[in-house]
Amino acid sequence: MQPLTGLPALWRRLCDLCEWTARAIVGGSIAAIVLITIAAVWYRYGLDRPLSWTEQVCRILFVWSVFAGAAVLYRNMLHIAIDMFVLMLPQRLQALLLWLNQGLVLLLAVLMLWFGLQISIGTLGQTFGALEISPASFYFAAPFCAALMIVFWIEKLFDPARRDPLGDVHL
Repeated sequence: MQPLTGLPALWRRLCDLCEWTARAIVGGSIAAIVLITIAAVWYRYGLDRPLSWTEQVCRILFVWSVFAGAAVLYRNMLHIAIDMFVLMLPQRLQALLLWLNQGLVLLLAVLMLWFGLQISIGTLGQTFGALEISPASFYFAAPFCAALMIVFWIEKLFDPARRDPLGDVHL
């Protein structure tokens, strides 16, 4: 296979940067959750002075790590798939199912982007919890993930190699 040039190569670099960012969000969120949990336990049981904000912050970090992780999994085609029956089909029908699957992913991403932005923007003025943070702080994870998935979907149009999973999954 020839190396990518022009716009496809530029798009791959953009996707690599997006994936790196999403992986940093996942890793940073998980690390922060672990550290916050350790601090919460220490303050509650060691110092007998529980922190009121730890559960809320950990929930926000968890939501962001799940959504960013889903985008990374989509780019690498590593979501759970049952492909036993698909592999029994003729090659052309397998390709048709791949693009049907990808079309549904695109539809889901567009809907998540549209409605996620509406919900996120609509809740900017609200506050909740001990820190009085807007619920938009975790609602924005959905449109962020959707935008990444759309970028990664476009990459699959340019680069057939990105349509193959990195693991043993075929669809």
